[in-house]
Amino acid sequence: MFAAVAALASCDEKPETPNTPDEGPKSEECRLSAFVVTVGTETIEGFVDQTDKSVELSYLPDHLAGLKAATAVATISDKATITPDPTQAIDYTVEGGVEFTVTAEDGEHSAVYTVYIAAAEFSEKVVKVWEKTYGDLGLGAKPNFDCGIGFAARDKFAYADLRVFDLEGNYVGSLNTEGMPELAVYGDGEIKATGQLGAVTNDVNGVLVAIATHEGTHVDGSVGCRTEVYAWKDGWDKAPTKIYGPVDYQCMYMSVAGDVTGDFVLNFRTGAGNPQMHHVLVYKGGKYFNEDGSAACTWYGPMIQHPGNDGCWGQQLSFFSGDPEDGFVCWDSLAAAEYGDSGNASAAFYVYPEGITAFQNGTATEIPLYGQVNWTNWDAQGNRFSYGNYSIGQVRAFKYNGKKYIIACSSSWPCNWITVQKAEDVAFDDEETEDVDESASNYLLPTDMIEGAASCAPCSAYVYDPATLTGHIVYAAQSAKVVAYDIVTTIL
Repeated sequence: MFAAVAALASCDEKPETPNTPDEGPKSEECRLSAFVVTVGTETIEGFVDQTDKSVELSYLPDHLAGLKAATAVATISDKATITPDPTQAIDYTVEGGVEFTVTAEDGEHSAVYTVYIAAAEFSEKVVKVWEKTYGDLGLGAKPNFDCGIGFAARDKFAYADLRVFDLEGNYVGSLNTEGMPELAVYGDGEIKATGQLGAVTNDVNGVLVAIATHEGTHVDGSVGCRTEVYAWKDGWDKAPTKIYGPVDYQCMYMSVAGDVTGDFVLNFRTGAGNPQMHHVLVYKGGKYFNEDGSAACTWYGPMIQHPGNDGCWGQQLSFFSGDPEDGFVCWDSLAAAEYGDSGNASAAFYVYPEGITAFQNGTATEIPLYGQVNWTNWDAQGNRFSYGNYSIGQVRAFKYNGKKYIIACSSSWPCNWITVQKAEDVAFDDEETEDVDESASNYLLPTDMIEGAASCAPCSAYVYDPATLTGHIVYAAQSAKVVAYDIVTTIL
């Protein structure tokens, strides 16, 4: 709901004060005609009601925190004054609103306006912006299942082969790799390609983060894969900053949440096992290394009990924010053997809303999510997750308008699938009645199919642009197509 503002009092009628002959008459005007609040990089234009002297500030969920200390610009009558000073930070979330007194030039007439907030009513939807082939974009094939796409700014995205594009899919240049090691992509313990990043993602502000692997000498003197992680903090065309490594093993299925210049979570997987352990590194204040060169982070090693399978042993975690207690989601390469069958089953997505500590303590809730791919030739057990019939996939957790969502990437021959859906307040169908299908409310984007996949290895990236209230998604059906979507908000 949009914020409303109630105002108090009109210009108080005061006896006219005689003016001295040389001053001339002073204005009695005490009117507030406009009120614009700045919240971060956004502005909220208040609706001024002169009848009840009210100012209406409508806010979206992402605005609320900023309204606790926001500045404003007020337009008032000529030569009038206003108190308190709206250009100073004020908490607009206080109960009853904030009163401003506009005093006329004559110092006698005044009016009191009350500014208060209320949640805006709005709707959200996902729209497809464009779809292009790898040939259209000039992209090279990616030889592994890791995510190859990520935002390099709020209005740019990059691919693992170092090419950078604008939001219309136009090539704008190549990533600056100054100071990075020779780039290689590993698979099955050997180099599969060179000149590419191992995996790509981005933080909440669109800062590109990537795994760089190369062959080098290990601490024990052996030669093999070495891994480092870099962030393009100063822009995609500037030299990147190393934020982790080197380590003597291959890091895979990486994800980043939060702000890499402040508080963030970096997580990845090494090796494969059942149960599967993940590395979760929690950083604070944008500090990457201690004085001795060790990683300046807190390490967690959550063990996921689902056995990723189908040869790829794929499994990935993705956190919703830079606070690891804010919850996370797991994509799992679901094997039919987990349900007493053989072969492929699907991609599976599980939400752990309580966060890392509850998970480590064994008290976390596990919520399985459901897609909308209808496969009638499966058995009931394998079909229940409905994300396709091939278990390669990827996940991206994010927040939009204060709510938690995921981009669920899944596959089947010869298709890739994308679903944008809730990760909290999920509605489940009532098994005892078929009158209402509430599950439709779970999806921002019901499952969309991208045909013609060469390898059925899907992945995605997400960034929010506060200037336009738009969430940008780029989805790669490696190595076939790239599709761009926007999540848009309409204020009702």
